[in-house]
Amino acid sequence: MVQPFVALPDTRIRQKCQIVVAFDQSLKNLIADLIETSEVQENPPALGMAAPQIGVFKRVIVAKIRNKFRPFVNPKITKVSKTHGAYLEGCFSVGGKYGQAIRPLEIDIEAQDASGKKISRHYKGIAARILQHETDHLDGILFVDHVYKQNGKIFRVEKDKGGKELLVEESYA
Repeated sequence: MVQPFVALPDTRIRQKCQIVVAFDQSLKNLIADLIETSEVQENPPALGMAAPQIGVFKRVIVAKIRNKFRPFVNPKITKVSKTHGAYLEGCFSVGGKYGQAIRPLEIDIEAQDASGKKISRHYKGIAARILQHETDHLDGILFVDHVYKQNGKIFRVEKDKGGKELLVEESYA
């Protein structure tokens, strides 16, 4: 079922999530809700979603990898590459804001699937970025935290007179 977002200024989005111990129907329902909620997002489309974003504080994320949403239960990033890159990120829990976050370009991740089976994989590119972004949510970390720590800028989307979308820098006077 499509669920509403938990978004700033709601402080629950900063809550640390609990480890999943029961691989039961409620977990399968949570994963289905995350995927369904992700799939209906159009502008912008969702690339991933974490359980706390829909008000469930368990260590569960979904990430769009090769055009399919895949679940990761109790994900843990075990290794990151030394090479980093900047990429424009946004988040449904930080409505309408975007910023360049610098993150490792490759990661190794360990997790469990919906049945509790252990998975261990290496990801690079956009998949690595999505997994880092979503895993951060499980510890109450948002992409804006990275942008601020890296002295980056935050942007919002505005439309010009012709209706074209532009990124406009936020001012903090």
